[in-house]
Amino acid sequence: MDFEYDAIDAGIDPGGLRKRSNVRLLICYIIDSVKKPIKKDLVITAMQKNGIANYFEIVDSFNDLERKQNIICTEKENDLFTVTKSGKLIAANLSDELPLTVRERAMASVTELLMQERNETENTASIEKTKNGYMVECHVKGEEDDLFSFRLYVPDSKQARLVKKNFQSDPEMIYKMMIAVITHNADFAEQTLDEIKKSKKRI
Repeated sequence: MDFEYDAIDAGIDPGGLRKRSNVRLLICYIIDSVKKPIKKDLVITAMQKNGIANYFEIVDSFNDLERKQNIICTEKENDLFTVTKSGKLIAANLSDELPLTVRERAMASVTELLMQERNETENTASIEKTKNGYMVECHVKGEEDDLFSFRLYVPDSKQARLVKKNFQSDPEMIYKMMIAVITHNADFAEQTLDEIKKSKKRI
């Protein structure tokens, strides 16, 4: 390991963080930028997802920040964390030490994971085993009642999990396509299909 670096670099991409101080800094930066309590696992996943930092370094840095009370747990049951005054100072005064690309990649991952978490909370999907296969039941929530819901039969558990995953990743897109088909609105259907194609290219 280069003497300038002190973090494990296994599993990280070029441009990833190889200094423990930068790993701790990015954690403070992420939690401060979100502006609300955030789950520990979500921060860890966001930093590991794009090869930004090594998993063990992230966990150790997170625990170290908590011991020093740069970050605190605000809700133990849901493992939610926020930054303290000292953590905010770290994020504000030292964030320029982090490469812009690292900050952007980290926040893009956090945003994506928060959106996925919200979709899974607000729009439910369940899988029920039946005699001949599996039934997937999906609900898109409105302000008071379900905006719409459907039940879909699939022959095996793999397809059932795929339906559930795709529904919860973008329920609004499914709702829009359903409306387009029911109303025979070809232009709206074509527009929605274009959005689906663009979203697939971003994955």
